[in-house]
Amino acid sequence: MKVIRNVNLLLHLIILCSLHQNCFAQRPSQNNKIRIGLLFDTTNFEWVGDIFYFVLSLINDKGNGWHDEIFANEYVSLEGDVANSGCDERKALDAYWSDLRKNNTPPHAIIGCRCSGATSMVARVAGLERIPQVSPTATSSKLSDTEEYPYLSRMVAPDDGRGQVGAMVSMLRSFGWNRVSILTTDTAYAKDFANEFRRLWLVSEENADGENWEGEVAYTNTILLNTEHMIDEESVHQALAGVPTDDPTINSRVILLLAHSHHAYPILEAAAKTSFQPDTIWVGIDAWIGQNPIATDWIPPVPGYLGLAPYTNENNDYLDFLTRLQHYQYTLGMEIWETLPDVRVGLVVDAVVSLAKALSLVENRRDGDAITSVLRNLTFGGVSGEVSFTPEGDRHKPLYSVLNLQKEENGEFKWKNVATTGVDLGDFGYGEGKLCFPGTGCVLDFNDEIPSDRYPVPAIPTRYQTEIALWALIVLPIVTILFLLFAYRYCRTKKKKKALQYSISSMQQKMKIDSQLDNLNEQIEEAKKKKENLIKERFRLQQRPETWTDTDKTLVEVMPSDSEYWDIFYRLRQDMPTAYIAKVWRVQNLPLWTYYSFHKDRFVSMDIDENEGSVWHGTTNLDPEVIYNDKQDGFMMQFSQKGFWGRGIYFAEKSSYSHMYAYKPPTSRTSIRNSFSIGDEERPRAEKADEREMFLTKLLVGSEVFINREESPAKAEECRRLTVPPVNPDTNLKYNSVSGETAGSKVFVVYENGRAYPEYLVRYYQSKARDENRTPYETRDEANKELQETAPSLLSVTAAASAPPAPTSVTGPSHEWKYFDNDGSWKLYSPAHQTSLENAFQLWDMTKNGKLSRVQIQTDEWTYEIQFDKMTQRNLVHPNHKERKVMRLNARQLGPS
Repeated sequence: MKVIRNVNLLLHLIILCSLHQNCFAQRPSQNNKIRIGLLFDTTNFEWVGDIFYFVLSLINDKGNGWHDEIFANEYVSLEGDVANSGCDERKALDAYWSDLRKNNTPPHAIIGCRCSGATSMVARVAGLERIPQVSPTATSSKLSDTEEYPYLSRMVAPDDGRGQVGAMVSMLRSFGWNRVSILTTDTAYAKDFANEFRRLWLVSEENADGENWEGEVAYTNTILLNTEHMIDEESVHQALAGVPTDDPTINSRVILLLAHSHHAYPILEAAAKTSFQPDTIWVGIDAWIGQNPIATDWIPPVPGYLGLAPYTNENNDYLDFLTRLQHYQYTLGMEIWETLPDVRVGLVVDAVVSLAKALSLVENRRDGDAITSVLRNLTFGGVSGEVSFTPEGDRHKPLYSVLNLQKEENGEFKWKNVATTGVDLGDFGYGEGKLCFPGTGCVLDFNDEIPSDRYPVPAIPTRYQTEIALWALIVLPIVTILFLLFAYRYCRTKKKKKALQYSISSMQQKMKIDSQLDNLNEQIEEAKKKKENLIKERFRLQQRPETWTDTDKTLVEVMPSDSEYWDIFYRLRQDMPTAYIAKVWRVQNLPLWTYYSFHKDRFVSMDIDENEGSVWHGTTNLDPEVIYNDKQDGFMMQFSQKGFWGRGIYFAEKSSYSHMYAYKPPTSRTSIRNSFSIGDEERPRAEKADEREMFLTKLLVGSEVFINREESPAKAEECRRLTVPPVNPDTNLKYNSVSGETAGSKVFVVYENGRAYPEYLVRYYQSKARDENRTPYETRDEANKELQETAPSLLSVTAAASAPPAPTSVTGPSHEWKYFDNDGSWKLYSPAHQTSLENAFQLWDMTKNGKLSRVQIQTDEWTYEIQFDKMTQRNLVHPNHKERKVMRLNARQLGPS
């Protein structure tokens, strides 16, 4: 029969070939490019394409520490194609034929499909071309036939005793249940599962405790589908109506619902809206367990939905991938997943990795037999847990998570991982969460009472319930009304007597309270005024950094003539030797500096070594303006993400580490996707797209504890759960900071606001050669030398005045230059300075050379720098670097030229 089936399939393939021409004419593939095709249900799982391409990019990025052993000694680029196969066999075959075959050449390997039927069809056709295939989720036991599917492997176990069916029996028996009802949809997948479940369930054997156990099925029904392959509503109502609920000797409150998610939830919704037995426990399979319906308003407060899903792994491999994915999502401005939202994500990731590993270990990447053989002998730690295969290509030693749908405090429903189980009895184990059942409440472990698998005995026979309800509706209201009338007449007289006494007493108390409130209001107003005065006094007394200039600007550009510029430059290049500064700004935010100084003073008052450091911080997609313009906190915990050492604010010792999280400022050619005002006078847009920005930050480290998260998996998990620093055993006080090492850099983590000040905002780029327009000077010595040479030859004049000279009548034949003085008036430069300024301006205006945009003038006491592109004057000698405005006027018109 298998031979006949393969012959028919081959004939079908030949017919398709005749339509597409020369389908088997394979062209030699380039040795450095390997193509993997993905066939999946992209309509219902929109994330699958992004995850697939992201994993390929991680593998292609050599040296990132993620499976670097793949193609380690050769330059190979993995490429991918994604096609929508849905769960339809015909659609899957068309997708393979039309979308995955490029230039009549199949891909080197295939990942897919989601469902067993589609997977089977693709495996037969691809098998004729000896293409290795890995399905992340197909579970039919028929796919284990190595004669029928010689090149198919999968990341899950089959739906029989070796996989989910065995795990289902293990879970139900662990709850002490032996009777269930079964509802299936009219699909091959659901009916095959039901048949295999009955084979394992309907047995009589001895339990581990020596008692006899016998499985029973109380009721079974198949729900039909309509012509659109959706459930038939009348069939649903008939199936629910037939479920026995009255007699505990034959009923079962445990209903095994075997259906895909788009069928299961309409069935559950129909049960909820028709008031079907509310204490029913609905047990499901991974085809719908773990997935949420589009609408949840019909779900009962305690749904009673639980079942199996592929094992939710949270070891280091899972956390490492999640961290990389979060960084990728953060960089692209995508929604950031706190956890992987679907267990299928890990299965897809490991499918890609397993195929890539197998391809890298064979010499001929078109040898499907060699690739499949290597693949089935792999063992590695994956995102979905430990990955290995049976000789048939199935997942070896599968584990399953037991999920329970629960309503959270915010009103949303979420699947909770409450237990794990394997395929054998005794593999079941509770997790950390609670397991909730309708009608009986929640349990934490085996010590709590698990509800029975029978509906409780009705207190009143069903045939009498309607009559009793009608009697109660008539008699009880009459009795209640008579009782209330009697009570009302009795209490009325008594209340009148007390009312007058209470009125007098309450009036006296109200007058007393009003007097106290008046006094409190006065005290509150006095306290507010005192607080305002104290805040103003602290601002007045707050010592500012010596490097700050006398200006109202928050961002003050640091020039190459400043020693700060070169200190930052060399600090940046310690770990990034190809980095160059495009611009540097000093952040002069007095309220933020005061808040930082407050924490510094607090450390001193508590006799804590402030341990102040200078560290780097990248903001990824967050515009740095949010931090440097903030008047309260600056770096805020509200923007922090959960990292290797928990949810905190992270800083790095090395610039190369923070570079991975650097902000990309928009250029004049890019659109702004946020509301921040980059591109203003203080902070213009980037000149080129390769520019990045990050902060050089002052950080109050205080007492720190170094935690090595790589010590053990338990230590890594402990670190990820940190929300505050641990307690110092010597002082019984919490440490101020946590430090660790990752990606070759020491990092510091603080868990409170106000401990860091953004001292400088550094805009930089990386290049093999310096861009002279953005970085005029290579070194500090070159800058000093050129400024000294340029100033006396063209741009500098030494005058005898002891300050900016007194006003003169006119400067030259056509223009005059003025600066804004402290007294609020505009004053003229001396004639010699006028001539030098005008000559320099004309030269700069003609060439627009960035090196000529600044000119120095010198008096007996001071040296000033005039910047033409900003029309400002800056004192280079005075410690405050006083900055003034300058203007160039037309002498004839006495107005701006």
